[in-house]
Amino acid sequence: MRFVLGWTLLCSLFFAGYIAAAPPEPQPIVSAEAARGDPQSMQAPTEGWQAVTIPDFVNERWPAFNGIVWYRMTWDQADAAQPAALVFEYLSMAGAVYVNGALMGRDADLVAPISRSWKTPRFFVVEAPLLKAGRNVLLVRVSGVAEFGPGIGAVSVGSVAAAHALYEDYRFWRQDLFRFTLAIEATLGAFFALLWFLRRTESAFGWYGLSQLFWFGYVANYIVTDLWPFSSHYAWAVFSASCLAVFAGAFTMFVLRFCGRRWPRFEVTMWSAIGIGVALMLLLPMPWNDAYRIQFVMTSALFGTAVNVLLIVIAWRGRAIEPRILSMIALLHIAAAGHDMLAFTRVIVTNTYYADNSEFLNTIGIAALLIWRYARNQGRIENFNLQLQNDVTLARRELADNLQRQHEVEMAHARIGERLNLVRDLHDGFGGSLTGSIAAIERAPQDASAPYLLKLLHDLRDELRLIVDTSTHEVQNPGSFVEQIVPVRHRMTRLLDAKGIVCRWQFDGLDGLRMPSARTLDVLRFLQEALTNVMKHSGASEVDVVVRGTADALDLAVIDNGVGIGEAPGQGAGMSSMRARSRRLGGELHFDSVPGRTCVALRGALVTAR
Repeated sequence: MRFVLGWTLLCSLFFAGYIAAAPPEPQPIVSAEAARGDPQSMQAPTEGWQAVTIPDFVNERWPAFNGIVWYRMTWDQADAAQPAALVFEYLSMAGAVYVNGALMGRDADLVAPISRSWKTPRFFVVEAPLLKAGRNVLLVRVSGVAEFGPGIGAVSVGSVAAAHALYEDYRFWRQDLFRFTLAIEATLGAFFALLWFLRRTESAFGWYGLSQLFWFGYVANYIVTDLWPFSSHYAWAVFSASCLAVFAGAFTMFVLRFCGRRWPRFEVTMWSAIGIGVALMLLLPMPWNDAYRIQFVMTSALFGTAVNVLLIVIAWRGRAIEPRILSMIALLHIAAAGHDMLAFTRVIVTNTYYADNSEFLNTIGIAALLIWRYARNQGRIENFNLQLQNDVTLARRELADNLQRQHEVEMAHARIGERLNLVRDLHDGFGGSLTGSIAAIERAPQDASAPYLLKLLHDLRDELRLIVDTSTHEVQNPGSFVEQIVPVRHRMTRLLDAKGIVCRWQFDGLDGLRMPSARTLDVLRFLQEALTNVMKHSGASEVDVVVRGTADALDLAVIDNGVGIGEAPGQGAGMSSMRARSRRLGGELHFDSVPGRTCVALRGALVTAR
């Protein structure tokens, strides 16, 4: 407690000493005289002086005045041996300053087109040789334009240190704050315009960025001190008024889009009016242009204020929180704009405008709100991504389950297929051999001796063994295709002979031909089925078997001189089996049958090994 009391006492003594040691504040000059002057003369008039109070607004005394006004002020200097300092809040629009007849400083251009220094504070140090003990005379020549509020701001005189501190304060509020505001608004405008360019669906961002860029053009009128890039301050005024109108339109679009509104007819009408208004301002000659431009600026400002009122109405008629927050910011802008309208129309006598500075807070508030919306949208996107990841994970699991079920179904189909292939092999191979054996015994039962029957049984056993070995893929390193087909040729020839059918075999290009066992078995079963059909159905006395091999394919044909098979092949198990084997071999099944000649052929069966 003692420490706190001691520290408080020490701080109090320090500030008391600081206040005691601080230089006295500069004293304002509150009374002066004013007279209208000759634009072509740099000499003060000798008559026409009127008593005025500083700050002074010329339009109060001489309405719509454009020209030169001289101000004559005096102050008493106690110590003429010490320098004094003069501080001017502003001279609207340009001027020259004299102390005791000596020129202290002036703007570059005091006649049209005059310099644009109406927002510029002035600071002059009056050295001792120019001072007089007692009464000193200050003359100020001001070149003014009616619509910019001609006149002179507060004037103070005092020590150099105190006057300079007051000058820095003026400069901050009248210039530095404007520059800082312009930098922030231009940066945010460019940022949100770029954001809209990258995300076209966020149209509110684009309109807000556009509005800030045109507001930059409007506010620049307050801080530029020369005419570039225009030729006169009238051109600057036209540019500023145009920027204000487009700003009002772009801000209206921002409010509508931000609140989720689209009014096509109103929007077209608004932009048409803005375009026509700007065009008239560019085309109308003086002096009509002056009066029209002032009305156009007032209309644009009133429209902007009405849009802020509209924003408040829309915000509080709905339930969204963002428009309501934005409506709070709009209240500040409405208050500042109302003050500026009264100042512009001279209802309030002041050269200070609040909307230019309050727009900075407005800009920061809206930018923070838009950034918050953007951050919230990003959060939604991240949540969507997480949900999407969860959905993808779930879909992967479902896909894995489906693939597992599909694999099980395919395995079941494969087993069924293997069984079907085994049935076909039994039908085409073992069944054909059994059919041939039965036919041989039926033809000559007296020749069915024990050795003959044993030979038939051996053939059937070999046929069955070949089926089992091939179906279970246990045939390793099979011999050449010729070695595989020779036993079949032997058995089938013997069976055909038993039926009284002469069989002729023709091989071509089979030397060294090797095929996988499964493919070899399909070819042999195709051949056996075709010959079995000849024995069972053709009534033929002769049959020719032609087998030709090429580099990558095999052709097989069975030609008999029987009765034929009608207009279309049969749909029995034998024909179905041959079609299935043709597809597995990658070849084509051909039938060509007329009475006396029937050809069953397999064309282009693929060979995978040679």
